[in-house]
Amino acid sequence: MCELLVGNLESGDRLEALIFSAIYLKWINTGQIPCFEDGGHPRPNRHAEISRLIFRELERIYCMKDTSLQEVLSIRKIHPCLPSFKAEFTATVPLTRIRDVAHWGDIPHDLKLQIKHTIQNKLHRNAGPEDLVATEAMLARITRNPEEYSEAFVEQFKIIHHELKDFSMLGNLTEQLESIKESFDDRSLSALTLFLECKERLDNLEESKDALDKSIDLLLKTAQSLNTLREVIVKGLESSLRNDVPDTAIAMRQKWRLCEIGLEDYSFLLLSRFLNALEVVGGAQQLKENAESKNVSSWNGPLGSLFVGIRQLGLSGWKPEECTAIGNELLAWKEKGLSEKEGSEDGKAVWALRLKATLDRSRRLTEEYSEALPQMFPQKVEMLGKALGIPENSVRTYNEAEIRAGVIFQVSKLCTLLLKAVRSTLGSQGWDVLVPGAAHGTLIQAIDRWAVVKQILCYLKGAPGDEVTAAGNNIKGVVLLQELPHLSHLGVRAGQEKVIFVICEDDDKIADIQKLNGKCVRHNTTSNFPVKDL
Repeated sequence: MCELLVGNLESGDRLEALIFSAIYLKWINTGQIPCFEDGGHPRPNRHAEISRLIFRELERIYCMKDTSLQEVLSIRKIHPCLPSFKAEFTATVPLTRIRDVAHWGDIPHDLKLQIKHTIQNKLHRNAGPEDLVATEAMLARITRNPEEYSEAFVEQFKIIHHELKDFSMLGNLTEQLESIKESFDDRSLSALTLFLECKERLDNLEESKDALDKSIDLLLKTAQSLNTLREVIVKGLESSLRNDVPDTAIAMRQKWRLCEIGLEDYSFLLLSRFLNALEVVGGAQQLKENAESKNVSSWNGPLGSLFVGIRQLGLSGWKPEECTAIGNELLAWKEKGLSEKEGSEDGKAVWALRLKATLDRSRRLTEEYSEALPQMFPQKVEMLGKALGIPENSVRTYNEAEIRAGVIFQVSKLCTLLLKAVRSTLGSQGWDVLVPGAAHGTLIQAIDRWAVVKQILCYLKGAPGDEVTAAGNNIKGVVLLQELPHLSHLGVRAGQEKVIFVICEDDDKIADIQKLNGKCVRHNTTSNFPVKDL
């Protein structure tokens, strides 16, 4: 892996090397590719040294001006898969505590042998993610009955478990941030303290109806403090590594990079919880009703969370100038609010149209991202997966899983909710285009599975979200009679297969579509109604 990356980063094959490495390391880390002993005896310090070489090269390319967006995305997927190379792991004989524990005097002989053969020998010959899994299983066993083993033995084994988590860079976000605290200046420390305080309050917040409003406010405050902290860390990572930088500084930079990526991952969780809380208090319908009464203060939270999501995308290197522009628009519209009149125009209509333009711009940003990934991964995932015997389902869903696990997915869902509320406020058409185009054919209702009929259009009353279109040349277009995020599994697959896809939620339009069942119709996403009788 080191030879592949370091040897190709200067060549025209750089992007391909990064993509293949990201896929391979992801499967190693998730256990899809198990690590086996090969007869050699490379101690964990060898893994740490290789990790340092790879990390240094990745950081160098990350900071270059000609680095493409696709290369940045690939590099960010590799970083969390690299083991730590702190001094304690690059020592000549690292992680020696396991050897002492395997020879502990007051534990049964069979337990000694099990620790030696399942953890110690494997760790010292060919360390891998499965060693942490084996250690966790062993820890669960020896702590099941508190009085069975000595307190000193259990304590030492817990330290081993912590060391392996540290080696694998799998500490929780709070632990990771605490580990870089000593390297912060006063301003950075203030941002860190605020975020950790908000996070702790959020973790301790009881779930109840009374706590819902507090939860929404605290979620937004935590997300905003996360934004500030991540900006500080990204700023500290802007400069490239010097050739003479000491190993301790490189190790600290790895911690900073993992904290920065960890904050992005945590923002996904915050935005997901915010969306769930928003739906509980009425979602798009409540926002629409408030706008009708000229009270748009309830929109500040959703717009603020969208600003956080957009900013997170920019900090991750995805079209940062466009993210900044969208963020500035959101802040401007939030500050301007809703006026009774704007010139001779109705203030509510102008406010909603202005906001819709920015939301459409945000949606285009998410769609461009979802279009970029299929150009990067699917073919290489299929090639590598076939060669390594990866389960077909893991190969097939790799691209959708990458999208749905990222902040981009939550941003897309926020856009869907806010656009629905804006369209309702404007009294505009009750349908939304996921995949544009035009086609004609027989309209049928698809139940449970896609109908295998050539040259047809179909409509569905519901979609759990895990369908596989497998449309080929059979289904030309789909009308879904329920809300669906643009970057949902079904939406992404339809886009990949170029199947026209429209969401329709207006009751009157749904009734009109159902009347056309079995008839020859035209499906055109640019008309004022998505399905018309021929």
